[in-house]
Amino acid sequence: MWAKTQTMNSDNREYIIGVDIGGTFTDCVVLSESGLITIGKALSTPDDFAQGAMNAVADAAQNLGLPGAAALLESARLFFHACTIGENTLITRAGAKTGLLTTKGFADTLLMMRGRITDGLTDEEATHLAAMSKPKPLVPRHFIEELLERIDYKGEVIMPLDAADAEAALNRLVAKGVESVAVCLLWSISNDAHEKMVANVLKQKNPALFCSLSHEVAPFVGEYERTATTVFNAYIGPKISAYLTNLSRVLKSKGLKHDPLIMQAYGGVLGADATCKNAVGTIESGPSSGVVGTQFIAQLLGEPHVIATDMGGTTFKVSVIRDGLIERDYKPVLLQHRILSTKIWVESIGAGGGSIAWLDEETGLLKVGPQGAGAKPGPVCYGLGGTEPTVSDANLVLGYLNEDYFLGGKMRLDKAAALHAIRDKIARPLGMSELEAASGIHRIATAHMSDLIRKATVEKGHDPRNFALFAYGGAAPIHASRYAAQLGVKKVIVPLTASVHGAAGLISSDVVYEYGKSDHLIVPVDLARVNANFAGLVNQAMRDLRHAGFGGEKIKIARSLDMRYRYQVHELNVPFPPGTEPITDGLMKELYERFDTLYEQAYGQGSAYREAGREVITFRVTAVGELQKPKIERASMRQTNIEGALKNKRDVYFEDYGKLVPTPVYDFARLEPGAEISGPAIIETPVTTVVVTPRDRAIVDEFRNIIITRGE
Repeated sequence: MWAKTQTMNSDNREYIIGVDIGGTFTDCVVLSESGLITIGKALSTPDDFAQGAMNAVADAAQNLGLPGAAALLESARLFFHACTIGENTLITRAGAKTGLLTTKGFADTLLMMRGRITDGLTDEEATHLAAMSKPKPLVPRHFIEELLERIDYKGEVIMPLDAADAEAALNRLVAKGVESVAVCLLWSISNDAHEKMVANVLKQKNPALFCSLSHEVAPFVGEYERTATTVFNAYIGPKISAYLTNLSRVLKSKGLKHDPLIMQAYGGVLGADATCKNAVGTIESGPSSGVVGTQFIAQLLGEPHVIATDMGGTTFKVSVIRDGLIERDYKPVLLQHRILSTKIWVESIGAGGGSIAWLDEETGLLKVGPQGAGAKPGPVCYGLGGTEPTVSDANLVLGYLNEDYFLGGKMRLDKAAALHAIRDKIARPLGMSELEAASGIHRIATAHMSDLIRKATVEKGHDPRNFALFAYGGAAPIHASRYAAQLGVKKVIVPLTASVHGAAGLISSDVVYEYGKSDHLIVPVDLARVNANFAGLVNQAMRDLRHAGFGGEKIKIARSLDMRYRYQVHELNVPFPPGTEPITDGLMKELYERFDTLYEQAYGQGSAYREAGREVITFRVTAVGELQKPKIERASMRQTNIEGALKNKRDVYFEDYGKLVPTPVYDFARLEPGAEISGPAIIETPVTTVVVTPRDRAIVDEFRNIIITRGE
């Protein structure tokens, strides 16, 4: 236990709990009413993720001095949750056997995709034509049924749908063994009557089937993208529903008195029932919660521009916050499919602690990732059966990790096994020492990370030197000073909750609903139509939030438009000022100017094509039900003697010296706010290790974050 805690009366229900399931570890953060933070951590359990969640809660309860998970859950006021079920289901192709009902003549929409097939591929993959192919469809052609019906773009019924025809098509799918059905009919976004008719038939005849309707999941223009989104939702929906139903049952049996709130990829939480209907919103929700937590802490520290970096056991992820606002992606790519489900913009690569180091057979060069060792068997040093050397094995050999203090001593690392694997698989074939090989693995992994950050900043017109860099996840604080130096970033912030930051982000979340409507308008727009579109979305938002128990000042509404230059393909989302007052000519003029500015920021000076005119594509409303934000304990800063926190010295390898050097190792739990440490140094917590490189300086701030200032 490395965060200050105190035991609370279980009858007071004073705790807020956040649990985040990752690929390797499941994290738990508990916040008391007085602002004290306690963490828990356990290995993820892919066979039953709920078990890993309960193990993490039990670990946090033990750190609090409570007798078990039940005692903590009985005392909880709110329980937030993020999980990887959605993305794991997609990656492993383990979703429901899914059927698709679509308008006659459009059965191949999902299979044809768009003309480009490079979406979602790396630059290297996209340059090898022989390796490029369309992804294997989630719905095979023989599971697609066409319905004789037609609605035009104005919402007029051209050909009515026959309920008997819909029933017959459903029966054919059921006979083939489908477990879930996606319904995407042409122009259902203008008139949803036919999709609702299909849903009613399905509910009456096959109520056990999961049903996903395009006008609910993706009410936007783009027939292929809308179809793909609806299919993704249907494919993962049954697993998400089964998991959340089981988790809710387990939590309730252990004393939780409220329904869990589930993180969505756009950065807010919803109840379990709403999440089950919109399962696609959970895909990559774990990384999103980490960005939300970064935004919350950055606001406390007065940092408006932040690069958020998250390195766990499997991946390295980057996101960006500018002017205090999180960047979002309104048309993300998943498995090469572009979908219409808003998510926080997060870019990731296979560069985690478990990323495997290997030699290219053709060139003999050392490579790191993207393949990883996963939670099982994991890195060689875990002693769980892994045989391939990983980044974590290299970090152990270099002295960054403490073999006797991993997870606070709950897990002992096998340094001899790591050395053996690096020697046999890397060092000996390359004719170098184990230290040189381990250093090579570490430096290559760090280079991959800095390259990804450049893609997130420099390639999008942002200078990384103007940003603070947050480093979280169990492994990022080991590498952060190095990739910050490669980018010219001066300040690195390792949050108190570094290795459980995703879970920490959960407890600073709000209930958030997203709404949208496609309506093509050419500038100058019809103001009455603009206000009518927003009024319908805002009214729906207000109803949903009031139904969820919010009212008055707890409700915040934000409106925005997706716009583009006429005859162009690149769209940008442009926000209005917060509020619900009627849109005026003045507000629209300001919006157009903002669009021009954002366009040139995104695509380069002079790229704005004002002569073409502008057009509006989509109306969006974000409705926020504000939850009480955590009151994080703020300590007073003072000069303190760090000698009492010194654990020992151990030999650590630094590139600056090219050899192992005796390096002081400090116990974070004994460092008080105001403590200053000059590099080289190691700061250990039970759940992460912070490497302070030579010439850098670290200070513990009033929130017990570690702030590293880079030296020259």
